[in-house]
Amino acid sequence: MVYVDLLVIQNVIYNYVILLGVSILLTRITNLKKIFLSSVVGTIPIIFLFLNTSSQINLLISLMFSIIMSIIAFQYKDIIYTLKNIFYMYTTSIFIAGSIYLINTSLLPTINNHLVNVIILILISPVITLIYIKSINKYKSNYSNYYKVDIYLKESKKLNLTAFLDTGNKLIDPYKQRPIILIKKSLIDVEKQKIILVPYNTVNNSGLLKCIVPEKIYIDHIGFKKNFLIGLMDEVNIEGVDCILNTKLLERI
Repeated sequence: MVYVDLLVIQNVIYNYVILLGVSILLTRITNLKKIFLSSVVGTIPIIFLFLNTSSQINLLISLMFSIIMSIIAFQYKDIIYTLKNIFYMYTTSIFIAGSIYLINTSLLPTINNHLVNVIILILISPVITLIYIKSINKYKSNYSNYYKVDIYLKESKKLNLTAFLDTGNKLIDPYKQRPIILIKKSLIDVEKQKIILVPYNTVNNSGLLKCIVPEKIYIDHIGFKKNFLIGLMDEVNIEGVDCILNTKLLERI
């Protein structure tokens, strides 16, 4: 038995949570009235679920209403802006739908009251969206500091590495004020390089850092840079990273 009124209410709330999540995620300037109106308009395709229409037609209708919902909630500025809104509407809805399906099949089968199930899922959906937003924002802020770099060493081949811009790396050569980037020493044939010892002081430690003088570095989307040192370290404890960039190196570009 299908409760049409519950289905519509549930859909409006899900649409509202999704659009609100996209608004926060992409920092869109809008208001709650527009989001609510867009949420209501987004329930219209439910009508076609009760009609004898093909799945292809239903898909086209859903895509069309996604565009309409985006324009109502966030206005139309250009095609890229709108497509980005729609993309995040779908990714957010997929995350919520998958999470709700998991909860519905794993945690709620013992509850036979359909109304109670719907209420629980409606209450859970904002929490799921908040988790999604936080995880995406963390991903964006983290991976915005990743760079592809090419490092040219003397008497050695070019190194193609994944680098991370660490705001905590402010190591400077005290002799010539050169910024120091950090690389796993296993990536470099140290025997072919001239080693210099550079004193360093951090909050937790101090000592002498083994460094080499490279020819230059190319940072993707930024350009070439010279006059810096490479500090050798045992491990770079950041996922997928071989090199830690120095903030001073980028400040000078």
